[in-house]
Amino acid sequence: MLPKLRGSLSVIISARNEERTLPGLLKQVQRLNPAEIILVLNGCTDNSYGLARNFKQATVVHCPESAGHDVGRALGAKLSRGDILLFLDGDMVIPASQLAVFASAVDGGVDVALNDLDALLPSFALSDDVTRCKLYLNSVLGRNDLGVSSMTAVPHALSRRALERIGYRELTVPPKAQALSIIGQLRVEKAGKVDVIKHNRLRQGNTGAGNAMEQLIAGDHAEALFRVLMHRNAGGIISAEIRQEQRRQLAAWRNGI
Repeated sequence: MLPKLRGSLSVIISARNEERTLPGLLKQVQRLNPAEIILVLNGCTDNSYGLARNFKQATVVHCPESAGHDVGRALGAKLSRGDILLFLDGDMVIPASQLAVFASAVDGGVDVALNDLDALLPSFALSDDVTRCKLYLNSVLGRNDLGVSSMTAVPHALSRRALERIGYRELTVPPKAQALSIIGQLRVEKAGKVDVIKHNRLRQGNTGAGNAMEQLIAGDHAEALFRVLMHRNAGGIISAEIRQEQRRQLAAWRNGI
């Protein structure tokens, strides 16, 4: 038996060429009894669109060209109406019982419910650059307790209050959205433990050292760190020249990763 939610649930799925996994994922999502399912298809060239159209409960957003998972999530969030927003990727079939934990956390008062991956990752010395970026951002924000938990990873869930406070556009840069959530004193917590490393589909763009996805995520964290610096100096303590130098240093750090 899955827990009954007091608030309404919107499930937002971003997918690209996931005809093999979409039916299984949608079956699990149905078990959550969501108020709506928003399926954003990003540049699909397989039969994902045909499968999605046959699933009458889903609102299908078809983007002929790939806009990326993060843009897809932001678009889905803009269209959503629920009190609880659960974000998933179409390449992972995760049991409903594990998904329900994130929705229940938000239903119970959490604003940002994150996936706890700490136990699945190696020590800092053996970690990759993406993992270190996540650790560093949470540390700078004074949230070492979050470890590597990040809005970059799914599943995660947001409250309607969090979406309104952050703004759906900011979801296109997940680390920045996470920083804004913490700066805004929203309730950000680990909620569940889903092994997405095992489930994650390997693609040309996300394998090998320095791959395109790794560079994108590192750049997103640089943008988030810059936003943290701006918040700390919001009172005009630093000059425009120093801010420009900070931008230069962050750009150099980003490009050097």
